[in-house]
Amino acid sequence: MVTFPEENTYSSNLVSSDSLIIMKAPFRTSIMDGEIMLGVSTKSINIRQKKIRMTALLISGAIFLVGMLIGLWLSRNISHPVQALRKAAKRVGEGDLTSEVKSSSKDEIGELAVAFNNMVNDIKKLSDLTLEQEKEKQHLLASQNEALEKQVEERTAELRQSLENLQSTQAQLVQAEKMASLGELTAGIAHEIQNPLNFVNNFSEVNAELLAELEEELNNGNHEEVKQLIQDLKDNEIKIVHHGKRADTIVKNMLQHSRTNSTGVKEPTDINALADEYLRLAYHGLRAKNKSFNAALKTDYDEAVGKINILSQDIGRVILNLLTNAFYVVNEKREMNIAGYEPTVSVSTKKKDDIVEIRISDNGNGIPQKVLDKIFQPFFTTKPTGQGTGLGLSLSYDIISKGHGGELRAETKEGEGTTFIVQLPYKS
Repeated sequence: MVTFPEENTYSSNLVSSDSLIIMKAPFRTSIMDGEIMLGVSTKSINIRQKKIRMTALLISGAIFLVGMLIGLWLSRNISHPVQALRKAAKRVGEGDLTSEVKSSSKDEIGELAVAFNNMVNDIKKLSDLTLEQEKEKQHLLASQNEALEKQVEERTAELRQSLENLQSTQAQLVQAEKMASLGELTAGIAHEIQNPLNFVNNFSEVNAELLAELEEELNNGNHEEVKQLIQDLKDNEIKIVHHGKRADTIVKNMLQHSRTNSTGVKEPTDINALADEYLRLAYHGLRAKNKSFNAALKTDYDEAVGKINILSQDIGRVILNLLTNAFYVVNEKREMNIAGYEPTVSVSTKKKDDIVEIRISDNGNGIPQKVLDKIFQPFFTTKPTGQGTGLGLSLSYDIISKGHGGELRAETKEGEGTTFIVQLPYKS
C-alpha cells in the first residue's frame, strides 16, 4: 500500500528573485521510501498581475475622468435648469407671475422650461381674467345690494305700515272685547248701583222723618230725645256715605274697565275683594238678561292672600271673562233639562308659597279634548256665530303670562265641568 500525503510549501529564490511554488508528496512502498517534489515558477504570473493592476488603474482613471465630465455635463444641462425651474416655481407659488425660465436646449429640459413658461402665461391670463370677472362680480354685487337695500326699505315700509294697521286693528278688537265684556256687566252694574242708591234713598227718607221729630222734640224741650235723634241721624249719615262711596266705587271700576289704555303701574290689590265683586257683577248681569236663570255661587277665599301688586283692571277683565264663560256653559247645560242638575259656579283663592292661585270652576259640559289645545288661540270660540269674538281667553292668557309673568291653564272633564286656574307671582 502506498500513501501520498500532501504538503505545500512556498520559498523564494533570492538569487534570481523568482518565486516558486513547490509541491512535494512523500511515499512509501515495501521496497523503498521516497518523496516526489514539483516546483513551479510564478514570475510570469507576477508580471501579468502587474500589467492587470496598471490596466485597472488606467481604466479607473479614465472612468473617473469620464464621470467628472458627465457630472459637469449633467450639472450644466440638467441640474442648473432644474434649479432654475424650482426657483421660478417658488416665485410663481408666492404670486409672482412674471417669472420666466430661460433655456436654449432642445432636449426634455428645454421642453419642460417651455411648458413651464406656457403654464405661467396661462395662469397669468387666467388670473387677469379672474380679476376682471371679480371686478365685474363686485360691481354687479354692489348694484344688486343697492337694489336689494331699496327693496328691503320698501318692504320694511310696507311691513311697518302693515304692522301699524295690525296694531290698530288689534287695539280696536281689544277695545271691542272690552266693550263686549262691559256690556255683559251693564245689567250687573245697574243692579249693584241700585242697591246702594236704594239705601241712600231710604236713609235719606228716614233722616227727613228724624229731622221732623227732632224739631218737635226741640220745641217740647225734651233734650234726651233730641240727643237720641241726633245720634240716629249721625248713624244714618254714616250709612248714606258708605253706600254712596260704594256706588262711586262701582262707577269708577266700570270706567276703569272700559279704558282703552292701562297706566301700566301695578298696585297692591285685594284679590279676594276683586274676585268677589266681579262674581256678583257677572251673575247679576246674566240674571238681568235671563230672569229664569239661577245658579249656586260658592266662594272660598284664603285670607292669607291679602294684597298683591297687579294691574287690577286687567286681572278684573280676566276674572270677568272666565266667570262670564262659566255662567254661559252652566246656563247651556241647564237648558238641556237634565234631571237633578243645579248650575254651580265656584271661585276660590289660595296662597301657595310664592304664588297666588285663583280657581274659577263650573259644572257645565266641559271642554272637548280635541279643542282643548286651541282655546287660548285668537278668534277661536265654541259659541254660536255672533255670541263670541274668540278673543276673551286669548287676551286673558296674554294678560296673565306676558303682563304678570303668571300662568293660565284649564282642567276639564267632558260632561262634568271645567276649572280655569290663574297663578300669579305673590311678589311682582
